[in-house]
Amino acid sequence: MAKKPSQSPYERWLDQAKAVAQAENPLRMPYDVFLKEAGQVAGFVAARWEPTASLPGLQRVKARLPASTADDILSLVHAAQTAQTTLLLLVDPVVIDHGERARFLIEELESAIEFLLDDGVDEPADTQLATIQAFHADSAQRSSALHQALSDYAGLAESLKDRLMEIDEAFDVALIKEARELARALAAAPAAPPPADSEVKEATRIRNGMLVLLMSKMGLVRKAAARVFQRHPEILREVTSTYERRRRAAARRAKAQQAPKPAAPAAPIADRTAAPEAH
Repeated sequence: MAKKPSQSPYERWLDQAKAVAQAENPLRMPYDVFLKEAGQVAGFVAARWEPTASLPGLQRVKARLPASTADDILSLVHAAQTAQTTLLLLVDPVVIDHGERARFLIEELESAIEFLLDDGVDEPADTQLATIQAFHADSAQRSSALHQALSDYAGLAESLKDRLMEIDEAFDVALIKEARELARALAAAPAAPPPADSEVKEATRIRNGMLVLLMSKMGLVRKAAARVFQRHPEILREVTSTYERRRRAAARRAKAQQAPKPAAPAAPIADRTAAPEAH
């Protein structure tokens, strides 16, 4: 009897994804950043499962957090990637060819600029960076959004080019030119013929369902970690969202820069009751 082929990750989670499918994208961060953090959460489970001589392990809450969680998360990452590719082939096929490189360039430029400006000195570029980050925080991974993000980060990086090269000798200034060229290529790409609306809706719901399942697994890990490592904040930091920390920090900077400066104290009023000066 022929051996039954094993299921792909997409096939494994498809029925569950359909059960929790929704029309709205559940993410509050860029798709690729979310998948990267999912991989880090899976790695955290694997690294922190067994206790050590000085630290507890996640194993102690295995009744709530199964030992298979790390593998489940990685499987869901692959399933979500398949669902995302299926959707993009329908609505925005140009992203299949250029999206990965575009996201790499955006991340590299943002990271370099953020490192440069994280010096405790307020300047116009800080406001520009905070504005760009806020504007693109929830951008979908569509060619139009990637085109705008590439243009914005390349423009800011160009204005800071000399300082970026000075603060980081390994910074590749060619990334700025490449980002501009790729932005132009995305903008000039011909539009794909519109797919059937029903196909897009179904592919979108399945992709979103995969993301919901993945978010649930990641949330379970973070709750378990908060319980097990409640007295070890440095360990907890390993599993919390770096993106959310950066986003909150950017929001705080933007708010601080927009806050009105306190008015200068009024000049003291002369005491009219004082005795006249002797002549």
